Amino acid sequence: MTNHILVTGSTGNIGRELVKQLQARGADFAVMTTQPGRAPAGVRAVHGDFTQPASLAAAFAGTDTLFLLFPLVPGILDMARNAVAAAQAAGVRHIVRSSGAGADADSPASIARVHGQIDDLIAGSGIAYTLLRPTSFMQNAINFSAGSIKGAGAIYAPHGNGAVSVIDVRDIAEAAAAVLAAPAAHAGAAYTLTGGEALTDAQMAADIGRAIGREVAYVDVPEQAAVDAMTQMGMPPQLIDWLMSLNHVIKQGWAAGLTDDVRRLTGHAPRRFADFAREHADAWR
Repeated sequence: MTNHILVTGSTGNIGRELVKQLQARGADFAVMTTQPGRAPAGVRAVHGDFTQPASLAAAFAGTDTLFLLFPLVPGILDMARNAVAAAQAAGVRHIVRSSGAGADADSPASIARVHGQIDDLIAGSGIAYTLLRPTSFMQNAINFSAGSIKGAGAIYAPHGNGAVSVIDVRDIAEAAAAVLAAPAAHAGAAYTLTGGEALTDAQMAADIGRAIGREVAYVDVPEQAAVDAMTQMGMPPQLIDWLMSLNHVIKQGWAAGLTDDVRRLTGHAPRRFADFAREHADAWR
């Protein structure tokens, strides 16, 4: 039986690493993008846009296993509805969805609620599915804090002393590749992908400081100040609400749980943040 894989979100944190994993496995796959010219070298690309159902019908044609990763933007639910309808029409046999830890349509946290609503759409589609629910990425310490670490020697976040079981996106991608390679073995499963330890921002700042040879502080930002900063950056109110709900989850210590799902799917323990910091030290220097 064929297993032609289509990867969406291939230019993001997870997607870039997933492409590498699938290439290493010699998988039969293509990527969907709104700009096929930006696809990774040597990878077949098809045009598709989650906001344009007709483009999804063409992109999903001939797909056996679909990896769905939606951007966290207003309209994400409509994008998911479009994708599920197109997958049903195209005869996709299995959907692997990159969701979020704690996803639950009844959650009081808005970010967990929207992830849960999308997961429910997929679970109710009649298509076999697997849900991957990662925690916060180690790479966020680069993507969102490199500038402040270089300029002020500090990480700024409204997380209090809350710990989070941060995960390297390479572990997420490796787990996803394992599922995509043999999706039937994971039908109906939901995996919560975590690192192997729960760390506070202060602990991560200390690890980065040791890696770069100078002190890095953690500054606990008042929640309203974080809202004001995101508003000034022009973020949509709905996105701010989602991000602040995630900040609240972390601050309360609700993101500190650990699972063994990375090891179960990849065969090895998840990467440690201290090792990640040493490997990427130049990003903060």
